[in-house]
This record gives sequence, structure tokens and C-alpha cells, in this order.
Amino acid sequence: MFIGITGYNHESSVALVDRNGRLIDYYREESLSRIKGDKSFPKRALSRIIKANNITFDDIERIAFYERPLSSFLYPIKVAAKYLPESLGLLEHQFRNFKKSSVSCFLDLASKFSGLEKKLIYSDHHLSHTLTSLAYSDKHTELCSVVVDGFGDRSTTSISHVIDPLNIKELWSTDYPLSIGLFYSCITDFLGFAINEGEYKVMGLAAFGQPNNKYKKILSKIFYWDSQKKRLFADMDYFSYHISVTDSYSKKLKNLLGEPRNPFRSLFPDDQDFQNYADIAKAAQDITVEILCKIFEHAHSLTSCRRFLFSGGVAMNSASIETLAELNFVDQLIIPPSPGDAGAAIGSAYYAYLKSNISTKILVKPSLFPSKYNIKEEDLKVEKIISKNFTIISEGLEESLEKAAELISQGEVVGTIIKNNETGPRALGNRSLICNGVDHDAVKKLNTVIKKRSPFRPTAPAMKLTTAKKHYKLTSAVMDSYKSMSATCNCLPENESHKFPVTHIDGTARLQIVESCSFLDLLLDKLKPFGIEIVANSSLNVSGDPTCYDLIDGLMVCARTPLKYLITDLGLLEKKITNES
Repeated sequence: MFIGITGYNHESSVALVDRNGRLIDYYREESLSRIKGDKSFPKRALSRIIKANNITFDDIERIAFYERPLSSFLYPIKVAAKYLPESLGLLEHQFRNFKKSSVSCFLDLASKFSGLEKKLIYSDHHLSHTLTSLAYSDKHTELCSVVVDGFGDRSTTSISHVIDPLNIKELWSTDYPLSIGLFYSCITDFLGFAINEGEYKVMGLAAFGQPNNKYKKILSKIFYWDSQKKRLFADMDYFSYHISVTDSYSKKLKNLLGEPRNPFRSLFPDDQDFQNYADIAKAAQDITVEILCKIFEHAHSLTSCRRFLFSGGVAMNSASIETLAELNFVDQLIIPPSPGDAGAAIGSAYYAYLKSNISTKILVKPSLFPSKYNIKEEDLKVEKIISKNFTIISEGLEESLEKAAELISQGEVVGTIIKNNETGPRALGNRSLICNGVDHDAVKKLNTVIKKRSPFRPTAPAMKLTTAKKHYKLTSAVMDSYKSMSATCNCLPENESHKFPVTHIDGTARLQIVESCSFLDLLLDKLKPFGIEIVANSSLNVSGDPTCYDLIDGLMVCARTPLKYLITDLGLLEKKITNES
């Protein structure tokens, strides 16, 4: 068995790969700790991997950490030292938190899982990302890997030629502090959203912005692609993330863009300053997409490849994927379901596997639902909760699907806690909130009443491929990405989909094409007699919380929100009406 670990800088996670090259289990630490974006050493996830798979320490051949800790710790210090005395606070913070950095991975393993530290090896950060995306590709030779994130080891962007899984050559990179990911995070911060959590809100807000507005011209002068030198350029006088613990941008950026948004005030489309902030978001989004296109062009010129892997945190920017996929030299673009640091645990597990002495090494394409979950482990915990607060209105999957379909046709929202968890941050049906995707009232209830999300953020539509072809312009190069909601697409011209509540204001949708025989596929079969071909699908959680992991988490969402129905492995539950609810 081979284990991959991420942690300390962004989301922590653990993955397990067997000797046959199969991903057989995967957990994010936040799923178990219930701390959004938990970046601590993933002790819960590692414990769960070991227990759920009934393995011993002797069964574990190697553990790979997803980056090289010393490089990751020292490189920002090296950069910050050039900006003394302004960067003194950052340097003090780095040294003071030395033991909380990824350098502590060895010690944390030794203290919490004594003996496993002897099996620890380290992968390059961007190589971990590359191997994650490579695992989800049907072909494993002659590909180009593009990795774009905030920061990893020393690089923020890299281009590699994947000759085969054992022969991956990095051909070009951009070093910190020049970073597309940190530029986007800086704008996220300026717009009043949390860094490393609110970038997707900026992407949603950008749809309301005007193209080629004044902010694009302004930002394009301080952050752009240098076509002659084939590299990124940033005027660092406008940014502070490389010299400050608390600030991502400087006063010069405030003078350039105006007053930052107050993060403690909600943002609504009818606010006086909404359009101004939407234009800033649109400018940042468009600049990001344009630079990504230039990087892919450079990648093609270096490798001559027409099949691409795209990973790193910036690959989470689903609104950029369609433009990249339509570049005339791209035949296929593979984005893993979890392209950020949490997903890099999968790549590092494969790194450990590839470094083993196994004679024949094969990467088996992972399932979108690898995490093992057994409802029987919770029987005693949930029995009293369910008997007191819920009624089981149907048992068995078939009966539950039929009843759920009837409820959805009546405008109800139904939650799901079914079988294994999804790999990535996007719920694909097993940990979802679901309603009729063309019912405006139901979608509004799901989005703003139950989840308490900002009204400018869209909800994803889920459907079968035949339905998707009737309403959306699909791009063949990213067909696999539609299965994991990794790419947006445009509505067909003059199509009724433009009026769907799951369609964004700019005529795009981050759709999910459901896998055959998946839970949503079976549910859509039951919905067909009601004339429903599209469901709205969003993660089962309240905005700001991690997606639900187990049944107790799902019951808590029901307790905290107006959600009344929950499909589980025990059957379909209905919340009892009490005076309190």
C-alpha cells in the first residue's frame, strides 16, 4: 500500500493507492474535523484510511508528502529578505511558525504514527499535481502538463512533458512571487472574500461585470504575460503578499482601484457599488484566462503535444476551461476532480507507488467516489436522533428514488447522504442538495434559504448527456471534465436554457453530465415521467461549512435549515414538524 499526504499550507488530505495502481481510498481532513479548509496535519484522515481499509503499518510500503518542505519554507523567506525592512513582520512570522510548517511532517508522523516516519519520502509539489491529473487521463504517454497555483516549493507555474509516468520532464517554470494564483487571491481579498476560500465567489461575480471595462486596462498594466520573454510580469509595488502576513495588496492598488469592499457586509446585485466590484472581478477573470491561454500556447510550442493535463489551484477556475479547450491545438484537456492541494495527495500517493520496486506499474483511472463510508458504523449514534426527529418514509433505494422524484416534482429540495464521498470539492450526487433545475422557486430555496449563499452565485445543473446536447454547447476536449463539474459551457443560441435558474447571467452553466448508473442517473430516470430532465445540484452544507461527510453531518444540516428530506442508505427521511422548526 502507498499513502500520499498533503497539509500545513492549504487543505489537508490523505490518499491510498494499492500495488495494482488503484486509488482505493481518499479523505480530506476537513470532512472529519468539520473545520473548513483544515490545513493541519491530517491525523484524522490518516487514521481513517488505516482503519477503514484494515491495514497495518507493515502493509504500508511508502508514504509520500506532496512537496519538499525545506524548499517550501525557505523560498518565501529568501524573497522576503530582499524587501527588508518592510518584510520584517513576515520573516518573524515565518520563523515563529517554523514548527507549524510542512517541515514538521516527519515529526508529526513520528509522534502520532510512530514508525511510519521511516517510510516517508517527498515529492516535488508540481509533480504531485501532475501525477494527480495523469491518473485521471485515459492515456499516460506523450502529454503536456500545465500546473498553475499560488505557490509550491518555489514554482507558481510550470510546464512539463509527460513522456510516460516514469519520465516526466519539467521544461519551464515561473518562480514565486510571480503568481497567477496569488494575483487572483489578491483580487479576492480586495473584493472582501476570504483568500483560499472565496475565489469561486469572484468567478461568479465576474459574470455580472462588463467586458473590457476600465479596470481591465488598469490591471493589465501591472500584471500580464510578456510575449517576447515568454514569462509572467507583475509590478510587485501593487502587491503585499510576499512581504506581509496580513495584507495581500498595497496602498498603490487601493489608489488604482478605489475602496476595497467591506467583507462584513453582504453583497447583493442591487447594491449601489455592486457593478463596480463586478467589473473588477470581470477584469481579473479575463486577465487570468488570457494569460492561461498564452501559457498553453507556450506549452504547445515546447512539447508539440495536443493532449494536456491541467492542475493546481487555478485549474479550479472552471470558467476558464472552455476557452482553453477551444484553442486550436488542444485535442484533449484533463482536469482532475480535485486539482488543488487537497487532490495532490492522490498524486503523491502515485509518486510513492511509482518509486516502488514493483516491476510493472499501471495507473488505473480512479473513481469519482473513492472514499469508503459505512452507515453501520453510525447505527448507534444516529438511531436516537432519527427516532426522535425524523420519520423514515421509505426504505430501500428504489422506493426512496421514486418518492424523492415525486417530492422534487412538487418543488421540494432533497438532500443526499448516499454511499461513498466525492473526491473533489464539488458534490456530484452523493453529498448533494437537489431540486428541479428549471423551477425558479425551488432553486432559490436551495441556494439562498437552505444554503444561505449570496444570490449572485449560480447553482450547477446536472443531467444526462442526451439532455446536455439539447441545451448546451459542449466541447469535446473536456467531456470528462463535465462529469466532475470542472468546466463551464455556453447555452446554445436562442435556447430555452438561457432562462433556466441554473444558468448564469452571462449565459453559461457549470453543468454536470452524470455518470451511467450513478445515483443521479438513477434519480433522473425516476424524474422522467414528471417531465424533469435537469436537476439543480449543490453540495450538502450551509455556506461556509465543509460539505457533509456522514449521516450525522446531514442530520445537522436538516436541524439548522428548512431542509425537510434526506435520502440516506437507511432510506428517505422526513424531518418531523415541531414547534421549534
